[in-house]
Amino acid sequence: MKHPYAFALLLGLVSSSASASFFEEYMTDPEDGKLDASRYLSEVPLGFLPVPSIITEPAVGYGLAVAGIFFHESEEQRKQRTSGKALLPNNITIIGGGGTENGTWGSGLGHIGFWRDDTIRYKGFLMYGSINLDFYSLDSVELPRAVELEMDGPFVFQKLTFRIPDSHFFVGGLQLYRKVELGLGESYEFPSRLDPVKDFLQDNIQNDVTTSGLGFTVEYDTLNNPLNPEKGFSYSANYIRFDEAIGSDVEYDNYRFVGLNYWQLNDKFNLGIRMQLDVVDADDGERLPPYVPPFVDLRGVPKSRYQAEAAGEAEIQLDYKLDTRWKLSTFTGMGRAADKVSDFSDAENVYSYGVGFRYLIARRYGFSMGVDIARGPEETAFYIQAGSTW
Repeated sequence: MKHPYAFALLLGLVSSSASASFFEEYMTDPEDGKLDASRYLSEVPLGFLPVPSIITEPAVGYGLAVAGIFFHESEEQRKQRTSGKALLPNNITIIGGGGTENGTWGSGLGHIGFWRDDTIRYKGFLMYGSINLDFYSLDSVELPRAVELEMDGPFVFQKLTFRIPDSHFFVGGLQLYRKVELGLGESYEFPSRLDPVKDFLQDNIQNDVTTSGLGFTVEYDTLNNPLNPEKGFSYSANYIRFDEAIGSDVEYDNYRFVGLNYWQLNDKFNLGIRMQLDVVDADDGERLPPYVPPFVDLRGVPKSRYQAEAAGEAEIQLDYKLDTRWKLSTFTGMGRAADKVSDFSDAENVYSYGVGFRYLIARRYGFSMGVDIARGPEETAFYIQAGSTW
């Protein structure tokens, strides 16, 4: 070839032109000319939304994770054009994995379904990993300092609900399965007064413990878009029984109540309030594995930092829309953890607060991505958010 450099330049120009054409056709919204992945996700075979995350969760340390979100539409939905109201895809698939500096790693597969004109809903997750977490209490006893525990094994969760005809109510079933091998992440010297806790931990170390439960849920949902709600309400009450009859090594009951409230105050401001209560009730004489009791779940607060047999929180968030794409958020929350529900009013308050932003990355689905920075009692954390915050 007489002019290899000219050929390489021509090839580069063609490739660049093709890339620009692809970006303009599939990654630009024809309505406002801004970055938007709607056509790419809905029209390109195997098109997915990559969600890279810098993990700054205080409980596991810094790390990296990446997930791919696939939106699957029905043939009828592919023919629809949305203007104003977001389209709810029949199925969403999530594949991801990641790891952190303290040795935690994991990978998983998730699926969310809105079937038969949203009269049937499904949510399922299958994960496997090795998670290293600091625990500040064991067997309902506060520790003088945190102990790091390694938890290896699979996790399965499924929920299937059916809409009561001509209503906003759903009823259905739940399944949760874990098989965890517990290990001690580092040597830990227990004071003599904590000998019972030391014995409890030694009984659980290097043993596979299965927690297997079945239950039911009742839900009320008027959200305008489950993927990124701006108005409406979602209330759910769950009950799961973990029992030897269905393969569980420990027997206990798990209760959860979640209330999500969204108000569109005007064209610029949105207000959201979340309320949540989690309770576990062990059978007489049953000692629960350290990862079973619920914890205060707030942005900026390490997982398992404030943990007991009853944990609850309330969180409020105010959003301000800069335009149709961008919005800014500020939020604050308060939580409590107590050994019994009756002791809840006397439990210590845990506070967090923070700010964030969102960008509407897929107008067709009303799907947003963004970042939150939150401060808890001890630490500051950074979160990459995709979809609904709650």
